[in-house]
Amino acid sequence: MKNLLLHTVKTTLFLLCLVSFLPWTAYAAQPLSLPELLQIAKAQNPQLEQIRQLHLAAQAAIPQATASSNPQIGLIQNPIPGSPFRLGASEGFSYTLTQPFQLFGKKALAGAIAKDQADTVGTQVTFTEQQLQSQVKGIFYQLLASLRQETVSQDNIQRLEQIKRITKIRYANNAAAYGDYLNAQVAQSSAQNDLFALQRQTDTLRQTLNTLIGRDPQQPLAVSGEIPGIQRDATTLDQLILLTLKNNPALKGSGYQMAAAEKGVTYARKAYLPDFQVIVTKISDHPPWGLSGNTFGMELDIVLPTWFLEKEKAGEDQARANLMAVQSSDQAMRQQVLLNVASAYNTWLQAVKQVQFLSDRQLPEANAAWRLMSQNYATNNGTAFSDLLLAQSNLKNTELALLQAESAAAQSWSSLEAAVGAPLTHE
Repeated sequence: MKNLLLHTVKTTLFLLCLVSFLPWTAYAAQPLSLPELLQIAKAQNPQLEQIRQLHLAAQAAIPQATASSNPQIGLIQNPIPGSPFRLGASEGFSYTLTQPFQLFGKKALAGAIAKDQADTVGTQVTFTEQQLQSQVKGIFYQLLASLRQETVSQDNIQRLEQIKRITKIRYANNAAAYGDYLNAQVAQSSAQNDLFALQRQTDTLRQTLNTLIGRDPQQPLAVSGEIPGIQRDATTLDQLILLTLKNNPALKGSGYQMAAAEKGVTYARKAYLPDFQVIVTKISDHPPWGLSGNTFGMELDIVLPTWFLEKEKAGEDQARANLMAVQSSDQAMRQQVLLNVASAYNTWLQAVKQVQFLSDRQLPEANAAWRLMSQNYATNNGTAFSDLLLAQSNLKNTELALLQAESAAAQSWSSLEAAVGAPLTHE
C-alpha cells in the first residue's frame, strides 16, 4: 500500500511538470514570424499597456470637466427658541435647493482643454507603439543575422577541417610542415570558440525579444523569416520630412499641447467674470418636517472675483507662461524630430552603401581568392599555407560583415520609419 501511494505521488508530480512544460514546448515547436511577434508585443508589452491606461484615464477626465456643478440640498429649522439644539421646538422649517452655474462657456472650455490633454496622451500611445515595433524589428533582424552567422561559422569550421585534411596529406608526402597542420587545428579551435560566443549572443537576443513582447525572458523562442533586402530607390529626405510633419505622433502631441495651452489662457481670462448660483426655498410653518405649506422663496447669488483680482491675475500670468513654455517645447520638438529623421536617413544610406560594396565587390573577391588558394594548395602549386589561412579568414570575415551590414540596413530602415512616424514602402 505504501509503495502504491508513493508511485501515485510520483506519477502526479510528473504529470504536473509535463503540463507546466507544454506551453513552452508549444512555443518552441512553432517559430514566430515578425508580424506575429509584433502582434504579441502590441497585446502584451507592459509599457504600452501602461500608456493605454493613462490614455483611458485622460479620456475619463473630459466628462468630469464638462459636468454641471453638484446641487446642494439644505434643511433649515428656524426660529428655534431658547437653544439652537432644541430642533423639535422650532417654529418653522424650510428646504433649500442650491444650484451653482458657470456661465460664459467656462465648462465647455474646460472640456475642450481636457480633450486636448487626452489627445496628447493618445499620441503617446501611438509613439510608444511605433518605438516598440522598431525595437522588436531591430532585435528580430539581429537575431536572424546571429543565427545566419552561426551557419557561416559552422561553414568556416568545415573549411578549416578541409584545410586540416589537405595539410595532413601534404605532411605525409613531405610537402608541408607539421606546424602547418597544428596551425590549422588552432584556427579551427578558435573558430569553434567564436561559434560559442555567437550562440551566447543568440541566447541574449532571444531573451531581449521575449522581454519586448511581454514574455518571460527564459521562455523558449524560435523565429522564422528573412532579413529584408535593401531598398535602393528610397524616398528622398525632403519627401520624408514632409511625411514626418504630417504623421509624426510626437509633433501631433506637441500640437495638442499647444492648443490646450492656448485654451488655458482663454480660460484664465474667464476667471475675471462672475459665476452664479440659484437657491430655491420651500417654507413651512409646520415643524419639525415641514411637509405642509406651499410658500416658496427664490434667491440669485453672484459669485464675484476676489478683491483686487490678485488670484485671477496670477492665474492668467501662469497660463501665459505655460503657453510660452509649450511654444518653445514645440519648436525644440520639431527640430529634434527632423534631426532624428535626417540622422536615421543618413545612417540608412551608409548601411545600404556598405551592403552594396560587400555583396557586389568584396564577397566575390574573397570567394575567388579562397577558391584559388585552396585549389593551388591542394595541388601543391606553390601557395603558402599562411596565404591559404589568410584567404579563408578573409572569406569568413567578409561573409560575417555582409550579414551584419544587411541586418544594420534593415534596422536602420525600421528606425527611419519610427523617426518619420509612418510606415514606408520596403520591397
